[in-house]
Amino acid sequence: MKFKLGKQWIEDRDQVTAVIRRLFDESGEVDNYVRRYEKDTTLFQEGDPLNHVYILLEGNVELYKKKPNVDSEYPIISLEPGSLIGIIAYTTGEPSLTTARASKDISLLKIPEKAVRSLIKRNERFKKYMDELILANLLERFRNTIILQMKLDSVNNKLRDERNELQKAYRELKEAQDMLIYQEKMATLGQLVAGFAHEVNNPTASLLRSTETLKERVADLLNRFSDETRDKEFVTILYKAGRKSGYPDTATIRERVKELKKIFTDASQIHLRLLAQLPQDLIPFFTEKKILEPSELEFYLNHFELGKLFQNIESAGNRIAGLVRSLKSYSRSDMDHEWEEIDIREGIHDTLELTSNRIKYYDIEIDLPEVPMLRANPAALNQVWTNIILNAADAMGKNGSLSITCNNDDEKIWVEIRDNGPGIPEDIIERIFESNFSTKKSEVKFGLGIGLSISKDIIAQHGGTISAKNSQHGGAIFTVSLPVNNPANQS
Repeated sequence: MKFKLGKQWIEDRDQVTAVIRRLFDESGEVDNYVRRYEKDTTLFQEGDPLNHVYILLEGNVELYKKKPNVDSEYPIISLEPGSLIGIIAYTTGEPSLTTARASKDISLLKIPEKAVRSLIKRNERFKKYMDELILANLLERFRNTIILQMKLDSVNNKLRDERNELQKAYRELKEAQDMLIYQEKMATLGQLVAGFAHEVNNPTASLLRSTETLKERVADLLNRFSDETRDKEFVTILYKAGRKSGYPDTATIRERVKELKKIFTDASQIHLRLLAQLPQDLIPFFTEKKILEPSELEFYLNHFELGKLFQNIESAGNRIAGLVRSLKSYSRSDMDHEWEEIDIREGIHDTLELTSNRIKYYDIEIDLPEVPMLRANPAALNQVWTNIILNAADAMGKNGSLSITCNNDDEKIWVEIRDNGPGIPEDIIERIFESNFSTKKSEVKFGLGIGLSISKDIIAQHGGTISAKNSQHGGAIFTVSLPVNNPANQS
């Protein structure tokens, strides 16, 4: 098939438009159909029926397509002189698929469809060139479609590669995050182990000292019980008092010793301190029974001390058992991310137990009323409580007060932890949950500056929120809010 116009279309567009002009000049109707439009003029809208044939002579026309579900358009093709505008609508009779808009000043032939049909009937040459013009436009669109498809394939390949890179980067980021969590866990455990060793050492030493003293006391008591003159009932009372005794503060002991020295004038300082620890209602028994001489005092007070030693052993043993139990609960493996029904108060108590070495000199106020059970990762939540409490301890130093409260409504449970430290500087309070942001000084032995960032991620995984603010009375307040029923943790 000989196709002259198609070859000219590719090689010389000006020649094509010249041929078109000559055709209409020969018919003497060119002036009836030539139109000029300024830049940005819309020739027709997408969806309009086309009753004219548009043939571009000068300038450029951009075709636009509406984006689905949004009120905006995007350009799909730029037409040059010689182009038949709205060719699909012209050849199919369907409404226009696109919007045509002049991208610069243009001139074109706008011919009514009836006039086109009349010219085709009257002029065989016009019919031939119109057929070739339509075919040339379709070939141009086809070529552009192929080029666009090639570009699209190239973009898809690039997107596929970028997607694979993103997936790889995400996996690496997840692994890095898991490693950071593990490192922070180890850093926190470093603090806890140091405190645990200290706490275990004290009760263990107390057990050893008490056991050694018990050997001496028991041997002495076995020898003395043969003496029928001693009041065995009073001995039993003193022993039981020792088993129940606490240890008053130093100031109270000092004041009691001063008063008791007036009554027990010959008593040693050791005996006076033991008497000061007795319940006050037992002191009159010593004077009534005339137990004032040092050797007699020693006998009866030894029974009180014996009770105290047993109480110390029991207390120290319970302390060790409690620490071990809390450490086991705290250090449950969180690598398998197991979720279970928990009472969050238990995790808070475990954390307080394990951080006791850091907070033992603080005034601790705990108000944890009953709250609904929560499906959660207990080891992860324990990490949150630990981070907040240890941060408070770092801020307050050796002296301070810590308040921990919880409450709930129908939708959420919240835990509030407040301290009386210096608070958080207002210029950084918005940044404290950022990764690697830390206000701790260089002398802090443990910590990577990611504790609060990890805490935020953990709470987010539970569908909750964590926030911080400064109290009007001084210190910082951290609030953790957790949903009672979170779809993310129901599986």
